Formats: sequence, structure tokens, C-alpha cells
Amino acid sequence: MLIGLTTEVLDAPWYEGRRRYQLFVDYSLCLREAGAIPVLIPGDTLPDDVPRILDGLDGVLTTGGDDADLRAWGGPAPTPECKPVPLEQQSLNLALTRHVLERDMPLLAVCFGMQMLGLAHEAGFDQHMELHADHTKGIEHPVKLAADSRMAEVIGSTDFAVPSFHHQALKDAGHAQDAPLPGGLRAVGWAPDGTLEAVEVPTARFALGVQWHPERAPASAASRALFSRFVAAAAAYRSLQTA
Repeated sequence: MLIGLTTEVLDAPWYEGRRRYQLFVDYSLCLREAGAIPVLIPGDTLPDDVPRILDGLDGVLTTGGDDADLRAWGGPAPTPECKPVPLEQQSLNLALTRHVLERDMPLLAVCFGMQMLGLAHEAGFDQHMELHADHTKGIEHPVKLAADSRMAEVIGSTDFAVPSFHHQALKDAGHAQDAPLPGGLRAVGWAPDGTLEAVEVPTARFALGVQWHPERAPASAASRALFSRFVAAAAAYRSLQTA
């Protein structure tokens, strides 16, 4: 199974040196452990090229990154605490999210990826959480999932600990109208302080978003189950395409 992985674009003013791509190897290691072959997607890929790229993949993992720029939706400018990603990177992530959902291809959206999944559904967004200090620098905290959620069925538990690296978060799951798949998003997981930690597309074969970083806790039962089931969903998708 070939799984596409988004990459970051590092450029001025936030990064020194030449413009370049970045992706931490943890994602690839977890996918390989689950039996998949990771394929990196350049962070400034043109949205028009996304359909051809997806033709060769069995699933997509939209990875973490810096901060969303709400001006793309007519929203406010980034706050002083923000480090917005280049617009090309944001546009690619949105295009990937929409096209993957339209194809009902397996999607695992992590941190910034989950935020793009939410913003594609017009979700509310917090640019700098009041309790951001409880969610940054790898701080571990509990997550509780809705017992009847697909996420809980995939992971096999409703209560577990996760590592967090974010100061922004979705406020809600957005609106169902005009969603790539009928039904829109469902909020299914929260931290003790109420921060939204997990969403899913109920009508999709496999479309899950997590605010935490499962690849940073590869040995945890929750992470292993999430990657294993994601790759299994990619295998099933591939079988359908080649039947």
C-alpha cells in the first residue's frame, strides 16, 4: 500500500536558509511498521496536480505543521503567537483533504492535518488557545472518545494518554452543508479541558482526524491500532480499485 504524506515548506520569515521541505521520519517509521510504503508529497504541490497524484496512492496522511492562516477564509490575520504556513502548503492540504474525501480514500489527518479537515468543513477555530501551555512541547494528557465513535472502535479504547504539540485547535466540527461527503464531520474526542482532540467523517470508509501526534508515541497501543487500521483501510481501498 502506498500512503501519501504531506511535507512542510520551510521559508522566510520563520526559517533561515534556502526554501526547503521538511517531514519528521516518525510518520514513515509508523507506516512502514504497519506494512505501508510512505510516499512524500512536496508541500508546495499545485492543487491542480492532486488528482493525478491520488491516482497512484491508496491513502493519505496529512501531517502536522505550523499554523493555519484564516485570511484564506476571510477570517482575521494571524495573532502575534502564530507562525502561518506558506499559502501554497495550506492550499495543497485543503485540496488533498477535499479530493481524498470525494474519492472516499482513507485519510488520517494529524494536528495541522486535522485542522485543515475541520476548516474544509467551516469549523470554528482558535488561533491561540487560552490553555495552550497544557498542549505544547510534547505534554502528555488524557483523551476521552465518544463510546459510539468509529475512532473508539478503531483504537479499541475510549480513554488513553496522548502527546500534544499545538497551540491552535478546532472549536467545533463545522457544518455538514457543502461537505465533500454527506454528513460532514463529527466531534468524537476531547481533552479534560474541553479541547477538541478527534473528529471523524461518519459516512466515510476511513476518515479520522486527531489533534495529538500518534507518531510521537509509536509504542502506545492507541498509536499502533490507529496506524494498523489506517493501513488496513488503504489495502481495502486498493482492492476495490483493482477489482
